Amino acid sequence: MKRTVLLGFIGLCIPFSSQAVEFRTPGTALGIGGAGVARNNGGLTSYWNPAAGAFKNSPLAIGAGVGGGIKGSDGLAENVDRLSNVDFGNLRSFNTTSVTDVGNFAKTISIIDDISKRSGNISITGQVPVGVAINSFSFGIFGNISGYILPIADMINILPQATGTNAVINTNALSSAIGVTPYTPSGYFTTAQLATLATAIKDNSNPAAPLTQAESENLANAIDNQLLNSTIPADQALSALKDTALPVLKNTTTTTFNKNTTSVSIKAIQYIEIPFSYGYPVKISSKGTLGVGVTAKLISGTVYQNQVLLANRSDNNLNANDLLDEITNNQKRSSGFGVDLGALYKFDNWLGVGLVAKNINSPKFTGPDYFKPQYNSLTNKVEVTQLTPGESVELKPQVRAGIAADVLSWINVAADLDLTENETVAPGTLIGSSLKSKNFGGGVEIHPVSWLKVRGGAYKNLSASNGGGVLTAGFKVFLLDVDGAFATNTFKIDGKELPQEVQINASLNFSF
Repeated sequence: MKRTVLLGFIGLCIPFSSQAVEFRTPGTALGIGGAGVARNNGGLTSYWNPAAGAFKNSPLAIGAGVGGGIKGSDGLAENVDRLSNVDFGNLRSFNTTSVTDVGNFAKTISIIDDISKRSGNISITGQVPVGVAINSFSFGIFGNISGYILPIADMINILPQATGTNAVINTNALSSAIGVTPYTPSGYFTTAQLATLATAIKDNSNPAAPLTQAESENLANAIDNQLLNSTIPADQALSALKDTALPVLKNTTTTTFNKNTTSVSIKAIQYIEIPFSYGYPVKISSKGTLGVGVTAKLISGTVYQNQVLLANRSDNNLNANDLLDEITNNQKRSSGFGVDLGALYKFDNWLGVGLVAKNINSPKFTGPDYFKPQYNSLTNKVEVTQLTPGESVELKPQVRAGIAADVLSWINVAADLDLTENETVAPGTLIGSSLKSKNFGGGVEIHPVSWLKVRGGAYKNLSASNGGGVLTAGFKVFLLDVDGAFATNTFKIDGKELPQEVQINASLNFSF
């Protein structure tokens, strides 16, 4: 029989392809690596697996909680914070006798170039579940939110213009701006990096009046001094200047910085589910029972979409924290209907193998129209006036398998695997299908007495090309459960280093 169960579980692990938001992990499952499909989830049965109702684990179970999290990757948050300190006016009105303006140009282009190359992101998640299970039936109200912030870097319109004349600045003009003052290296660039930069400056100067080696080296040293306290990595700045900025300065065009539309795209969905579930048992053998379940749910969905300008703003510059405040601006609400199916096989009351398929009918929610930034030649400014149709969010099927075992009367182990590779709500027009979620995780729960439990585990997004694993832990004291997760890798936001993923759930759970 154990061999049959194992083969059945392997059969469940055949992968599917899907588009959806991430599979959320409310309640105590977070502390055990996100595993909940085959476990007893009490009042949250209708969320995790309606088939669990077939086993009538308790006549009445009630669960209510709140949770939230933030994820991020290097390349966006710290660069947005750096851009918040840039004087964009200096690039639209470049002082041809100011070494500070030369440094401002070098900093700005280095930052935007890094945003373009690394395409970092920030995402937020949250859930507020309230659920009740009564024998074979379960129902509740589950609130969820998932949102992403992604960059749109404009590396075309980067040329500064001179004060008064609006003349386009080239490499020779940068050299003239630093004057005859001799500059010595500050230590920001290495000797080899300075030599590489000086060569690039000379090669990209005006062919009709090329800079001398001494002039090129002095400009390289001046830039080196200006970038010393910028917090921009030296290799990042060198790459941006050598490969992007200087070639554009050599071939001066009309792609001036006053037209730059560097911005971020924001998209999120908040949806409230009102499910009603039923589980029915089917006896397979003297020790094995298969539970099957179904959930019907009403869904109210609110889609948020916006594009927020970072460069050339008419008001104050924004930092990364400001972007989080922008997520819930500009919204449209609609409603739908969803169906979940579940199966849970239990053998001899110690081993469970489960499968759940959520939103098998793919409910869809309409996105709001929003405005994109564009350059207005009449006002000579970038204005957020381009009306753009919103993108809908479709909750396509998510399929997850799980296994749980009571290896001892006081120790439970569990693991879950997403069988669908779920696209996130991130704006797909920017990054194709690169941001996906397919989690595999598990852990252990120790409960020496009924009122005390300790949990630990880990999970990993198998679809992520970078990023490490996520460690999880949790505890129960009487009715209170607290669970958390944090990634082993870090990123920076508002100058502070944080784990690339942090989640916290708190819940009150009662059953008898």
